[in-house]
Amino acid sequence: MIDKPEAIENTRVGVIDVGSNSVRLVVFDGAIRSPSYFYNEKVMAGLGLDLAKTGKLHPEGKERAIRALRRFHEIAGRMDLVSLAAVATEAVRAASDGPEFCQRVLDEVGIELVPISGEQEANLSAQGVLLGWPKASGLVCDIGGASMELAALEVGDVIKTRSSKLGPMAILGRTDDVGAQAIYIKTGLETLVKGFNLKTDTLFLVGGSWRGLAMLHMARTEYPLRVLHDYVVSPAAFLDTLDFAINRSPEELQEQTKVASSRANLLPTATKIMQELLEILDIGEIAFSSYGLREGLMFENMPVDVRTSDPLIAAARAIEAGQARFPGFGDVLFNWLQPLFTTLDGSVKRLIHAACLLHDVHWRSHPDYRSEVCFDAATLANLGGIDHGGRVFLAWTLLHRYKAKHVSQNYADVRGLLQEDELNLAKTVGQAIRLGAMMSSADPDHMGRIILTDKALNLELDSQSEDVFGEVVMKRLQTVALGIGRTATVSYV
Repeated sequence: MIDKPEAIENTRVGVIDVGSNSVRLVVFDGAIRSPSYFYNEKVMAGLGLDLAKTGKLHPEGKERAIRALRRFHEIAGRMDLVSLAAVATEAVRAASDGPEFCQRVLDEVGIELVPISGEQEANLSAQGVLLGWPKASGLVCDIGGASMELAALEVGDVIKTRSSKLGPMAILGRTDDVGAQAIYIKTGLETLVKGFNLKTDTLFLVGGSWRGLAMLHMARTEYPLRVLHDYVVSPAAFLDTLDFAINRSPEELQEQTKVASSRANLLPTATKIMQELLEILDIGEIAFSSYGLREGLMFENMPVDVRTSDPLIAAARAIEAGQARFPGFGDVLFNWLQPLFTTLDGSVKRLIHAACLLHDVHWRSHPDYRSEVCFDAATLANLGGIDHGGRVFLAWTLLHRYKAKHVSQNYADVRGLLQEDELNLAKTVGQAIRLGAMMSSADPDHMGRIILTDKALNLELDSQSEDVFGEVVMKRLQTVALGIGRTATVSYV
């Protein structure tokens, strides 16, 4: 019998983030360990324009923000949300008319907008990173329009936070003098990093300007996988892209990154900040995070047992529960396959576990394109706790879970992110899942068990299953055996 997973509570949680440059509404579908984005809308209001000079919110930005918030409030009211949190960051907390703006939002829109401190913002951004990287250690740098935050992580705990007024809008608003800007960046960063360990393995980058520079790096290197989350580069490689960007106009950068013009206008200044930051820090790698403050709010409100669960497996289980023909069979399949992979380390086994959970969620797709749909879904899905190599391993596994005679050029390009032995393993896992899916079609309780010896892959079945075992099953068993250098045998007990 399959132990069906408990029904997932259909709850939607909304977060409104009023930043210095943008105003955004995100609705998460359920407070699970790896929440799905049910709705996501952003308006580039520009509240923080000229804040450094005037000390007040930009007049036109306020009107755009009010219009956006009125729309967001109306949309949220139709979504049956369990909760709606609205927070404001640097522009609103620093502006002299910030309290007046919050009161206006409450009076005219009906939303209680809560300004958070810089330290709170840094903490929430760091917790957003932990949503995707459980037990992470390193530094988190979150850049907004008018501020930049730094946080230190140590094995999944936020141990230090600090905020600064180093956002590109704030720097551009202070002065047009390039030399003065450079001095402000240098002295601001020296103050920001005081007390932090400047030597660390990983620098996690959060924020739209950093993501824009990541897109530029992807474009210049012709990186085959267009997923920003957990995109990892070396400092040397990133510095090469920064050197390229520093001499480009915002229009040129917009053309290459496809970001909004208001974001592109900030990229040259963000580039200068990052160049100086990398001069100060001694880091092993740079990892870009799509998760930040909004996801941090989710993470902060999760029960401890949910926080500590594996985000990849949690997400795969949620997808299986909602889309698979037989929810719960993924765990049965994974346990059935265990004898094939006893020598693999835990990081690979969890990818195989995820593949088992996801192996049947696209059964409604057209049979001629099912393998391609599986591949695309694995590489592009909103998944945490998995790096780009893991995504390709998962995709390559699911591609071969269905019959994959020919591989298109797009898939051939992406496969370059894995070594040949990893691709061969993923192919074998996919073929083994294909076998297991067929064995379960009659009755999951009579799948038998796999026995692996030095020379043979034996499928041991009970005597009642003899009529169920046929030539197609034998062919698939032989395919799996060939992939691991064994002879296929069948026995009955």
